[in-house]
Amino acid sequence: MAESRALSQWEIDALLTQIPEGESEQSSDGAAVAPAISQPDRAFTRQIKSYDFRRPDKFSKEQWTTLQVMNETFARLASAAFSSRLRTLSQVRLSSIDQGLYEEWQTQVPGQTVCYVLSLQPLAGNIVVEFNHDVASEVIDRLLGGTGLLLDRGREFGEIEMVLLRSFATTIGASLNEMWSAVAPISAELQDVSLDVGLVQVANPNDVVISAFFEVSIAEHLGAMSMCVPYTVLEPIASKLSAQIWHGGGAAPESTPRTRAIVSAALNSASVEISVELGSVEIPVSAVLQMSEGDTLLLDSRPEHLLPMFVGGEHRFLCRPGTVGNQIGIRVHELVEEQVLDLSEFDEDEDEAESRAADEAGDDDRRVIDFPTPDETPAETEPSAIAGDGAAGELPDASLTAPIEEAASA
Repeated sequence: MAESRALSQWEIDALLTQIPEGESEQSSDGAAVAPAISQPDRAFTRQIKSYDFRRPDKFSKEQWTTLQVMNETFARLASAAFSSRLRTLSQVRLSSIDQGLYEEWQTQVPGQTVCYVLSLQPLAGNIVVEFNHDVASEVIDRLLGGTGLLLDRGREFGEIEMVLLRSFATTIGASLNEMWSAVAPISAELQDVSLDVGLVQVANPNDVVISAFFEVSIAEHLGAMSMCVPYTVLEPIASKLSAQIWHGGGAAPESTPRTRAIVSAALNSASVEISVELGSVEIPVSAVLQMSEGDTLLLDSRPEHLLPMFVGGEHRFLCRPGTVGNQIGIRVHELVEEQVLDLSEFDEDEDEAESRAADEAGDDDRRVIDFPTPDETPAETEPSAIAGDGAAGELPDASLTAPIEEAASA
């Protein structure tokens, strides 16, 4: 005999909802009798939502939105990185992002694929970035200078091709680093490259993972790429996956006196390259091809002119060469002022601009900058000396005569 039990409240409500409205019972004499129990209000009916305990929800709606934005950012960064590395138009688009089990992601990935196992230092654990055989063939052929010839699917990759695929991991790692920069500073490092997804075990089969699937277009060939991130890797920084942190990550912090002092100390100890241009000359290519040892070139500078000195590639000073002991040195004579664009000239009338252009039409198009001679150097400027190879001290006036006269006689 079946065991009898009492109905729960939701079972009673479910049965009552099946009674049609307006239905009535009839007595033995044919008189209509109203139903004993009326239909309950549907507004108070319980809503039952299924929950899979094998696939618990690990992220809130806000965190899930942040993960989607981050993967879209990765697709945009990968598109630019692939185009630069492969020297052809490449596009990576996010198809879908899902939360599931690791074994489910393995079943969705084709058997013949290239799997990059990457670590995200300092986070614990590894992630997997894979793309199918067609994308790998396109990458190999482009890296070898080809036009994107797809290889036979039945042929395995050789050692040289595997080395090329390993080198391509730096391109993927750079996009991952920039993708996570707004949340946490990480460094993606290649751990292994596998051609069988079944041999890649970065998580247990029942562990929760984030699976992102992408469409890859390289030139005229289409392919697929996916990324698998176990929840155990993201758990330490899950609290940082918020829209406020993500959108505010790019904002520069306010400058404080301590920050300015640290930056100034770092800049003061930095090394810069200083160079002096003795002169220049323009000659045809035919003359360069016929040039040999012992030929002499006439430069456009004169011994009495000051020479331009460049600091970090920018023209900053005018100087004069000389010697300090047995070292070659330069004396700084004056600072070159930066030219500031005067916007008032754009307010001139068209007639004034045309008349000024007509006046300048008769001048030579080439404007030669005449460096001031030593007599024209301002008296208030105190010259300083810079000697090569660490030599220091003031540059004697007598030391300037010999090299200049030798240059003039040459």
